[in-house]
This record gives sequence, structure tokens and C-alpha cells, in this order.
Amino acid sequence: MTDPPASRQSNLANLANLAKLALMVAVAFAGGWAVDRIGAPAGWLSGSMLATAALAAANLAAPLPGSFRWIAMILSGIVIGSAATPDVMKSMAAYPASLALMLAAVVVSTIVCERFLVRFPGWSPATAFFAAVPGALSYVFAMATTVPNADLRRVAVVQVLRVFLLMGLAPLIVAESGASIGGAPSGAVDSAATLAILLPVGAAAGFALEKARVAGGLLFGAMIVSGLAHAIGWAPGRPPALATIGAQVAIGLWVGARFVDFEWRLLGRSAAAAFGAFALAVAVTAVFAALATFALSIPFAQTAIAFAPGGLEAMTLLAFALGLDPLYVGAHHLARFMAIAMALPFAMRLRARFDDRQK
Repeated sequence: MTDPPASRQSNLANLANLAKLALMVAVAFAGGWAVDRIGAPAGWLSGSMLATAALAAANLAAPLPGSFRWIAMILSGIVIGSAATPDVMKSMAAYPASLALMLAAVVVSTIVCERFLVRFPGWSPATAFFAAVPGALSYVFAMATTVPNADLRRVAVVQVLRVFLLMGLAPLIVAESGASIGGAPSGAVDSAATLAILLPVGAAAGFALEKARVAGGLLFGAMIVSGLAHAIGWAPGRPPALATIGAQVAIGLWVGARFVDFEWRLLGRSAAAAFGAFALAVAVTAVFAALATFALSIPFAQTAIAFAPGGLEAMTLLAFALGLDPLYVGAHHLARFMAIAMALPFAMRLRARFDDRQK
């Protein structure tokens, strides 16, 4: 007995999507490997994003299934949370004035960039808000998916462009400052057994937060579990290299897949908004970074990277690659990510109330 035509067409469509997904994963890894090999900081992340976006532009990519989002968010949460080592947590307590200036830069940058973006045609307040948040790329995207009138394509243009530009400019800033460029991070590595425990526990916490309707719950839950495990010293160090690479590629693939069925003319129409918001964000953070340099006698290259409005995943790895103080830079990016993660749901509610009053 043969399948009816409609069933055959459905099966063929499913096979085509699976083939595209396999191609996307392979090309994302290849792109990440190629960019990493040429020595670009956070090459696995940026390379996988670029490669996936190129596939999407060639109409060779398909939307990612929900299960892939689960994997990307949980694995990324485990990797990001590993930055909360006891030394980093002590470092956070050792730089209260610098951390306060950095958090002030986040607030001012978000307000300034949002007010700038909302003036452009087609930019809703929600879209402008999520595009303006400086950093926490994964978490911002996760939360933006819960808001119906947030245009993820425009958010992706601004957020991804900012990360790419920062990764290109950061080495120039360090070179101009005379700071040395170091190698890859070293130290203890979590065992496979540790990772095997963190993943399911992090997933359970993530799904519990998702069920409680906490935006970005999968990422946030896994990050909390990993952060606590590393902060108390139960997990000894950074995740295995394969897990870190997998998290970067998964996030890069996920962000790049946002350009599936993307109206590429939107890129041209959004260029002025994206570059303008980037320039404003960099200007605001540079002012606060300079204040930290003069007030606390910390090298400007270090405060610039620590305050940079980039994604935690990219900029934390970038700090190691550039030979900066990993405790100082890591503490600031982790603190910013935590502050954004905790404050964003409340900021969204306040923003929604403000918009309702304006109607």
C-alpha cells in the first residue's frame, strides 16, 4: 500500500528540512573552524553566525526546530555559568566602583539607543528596546521571542552587527593601547562526569523556569545551576573545549538562522539605524570606561573591553584571546549579564505600562 500524495509530499518536505538542518550544522562548524583558524577572537561564534547567514541568503537553510533551541540554550547556560568561579566572584566584590559605572553605562546606553531607534520607520518600541540592550545576546533573543510585536529580524541586525563590529575593533583598541595579547584560557577543566551532571540538572531548572513562564528560562536556569556549582567550587573550572565550541556554534547557528526567509532589503533599510545605535552605544560606554580609567587607575584597554556593549559569550572569550585581566573583564561581563537577566523582565513590564499610558 502506497502513501497518499499529500503524505508523500509531507515526507519529502520533512526530509528536505532534515537535509538542510544537517547542512546548516556542518557549515556552521566549518565556518567557525575556518574563522577560528585565522586567529579571529571568538571565531567559532562569529564564523558559525556568518556561515549560517550565508546559507540563509542562498536559500539553503531552514528554520530550526524547537528542540535545537533547547540544546543551544541549555548548553550555553552551562558554559556561561562556568565563568562564576570563586576567583571571579571575589573579583566582582573587589571592583564595586567599576561595576557600578559599568551598570550605569548599560542603563544610559539602553535608553539613548532605544530613543534613537524608535524614531526610525517600522521600529516598534519593543523592537527598539530589545535592539538597544547592550549585550546578553542569547538572553535578549530568548526574551524577545515572547513579545509578539518585537521584530526579531531588526533586533538581529542591530545586535549581531554590534558584536561583529566590536570583535573587529577590540583588537585595534588593545593594539593602540600597547597591551599584550595572550593565548587561550588555561586552568582546570570540568570532567565529562561533571558536565553529565550539570546538563540534566541545568535542563531541569531551565524547564522549570520555562513552565513558570520566566522569559529565557532555559538559558537562565542552566546558567544559575552552572554558576552556583562553579561559585562554590564543586565544578573545578571551565567546561571541556568541545562543550565550549558546541555552545558557540549552537548560538551562532541559532542567530544566523534568524535570517532564514529574511528580507535582505531590510538590511539596507536598517543600516543607518544599526550603525547609528552602535556608534551611540560605543560612545556612551567609552565615556564610562574612561571615567573608570581615570578614577580607578585601570588601563583603558581593559575597561573598554570590560564595558564593551557586546554579547557575554563573544566578549568574555575575546578578553582571554587579547591577554587582558580575565578576572576583571570576566567579572564585569558576568555582572552585566546577570543584571540584564534579572532586570529585563521588570524593564519589559515597565515599558509595556509606559506604552499603554501613551496610547
